[in-house]
Amino acid sequence: MGLRALALLFAVALSLPAVAQDAFYGHVGASYGRARLDADCPGVALECERKQNVGKVFAGSRFNKWIGGELSYLRADNFKRGGGDTDVQLVNLGLLAGIPFGRNSAVFLKGGALWGHTEATGPALGLDAGSQNGWGPSYGVGAQLGVMRGFAVRLDVDRYRPKFPGGAGRANLDTIMLGIQYSFGGS
Repeated sequence: MGLRALALLFAVALSLPAVAQDAFYGHVGASYGRARLDADCPGVALECERKQNVGKVFAGSRFNKWIGGELSYLRADNFKRGGGDTDVQLVNLGLLAGIPFGRNSAVFLKGGALWGHTEATGPALGLDAGSQNGWGPSYGVGAQLGVMRGFAVRLDVDRYRPKFPGGAGRANLDTIMLGIQYSFGGS
């Protein structure tokens, strides 16, 4: 996904409030969970650990009860591959489309674009070691359950497709996270 697609995403997000004719709702939060990296582990008899802890902070808005946007930062470190570590950091811009129910509760789909920085070390990685920056796609599903006015418990299941060093291309980073969200604004 290139800069043109990201510009289009921003334009759509900024035009939605005028179309929605609804109150603005904002939210912030943090999540923690597990990530699975679907990348090869080079070398023979070297440690290969594809699952690791992951954390995310996010902020966003809903332009009406069904559509919104969100900016998030995600970090997953120390995937053991090739006698070294692989670390992933992502900034993700996503659109949310969901179905609200009850007070501050909803189920939703997500799709967006990420900018990722991946870094790999290790002797078995050889020329594949180093770092890589780049754009990629993301998508997922989520649910939030309001527990008290403004606060909700949130579950996210996402797939990110960042680039990896050394011409390794893209790999799936699948996450499942549980978090807390604070919502403000609206009527």
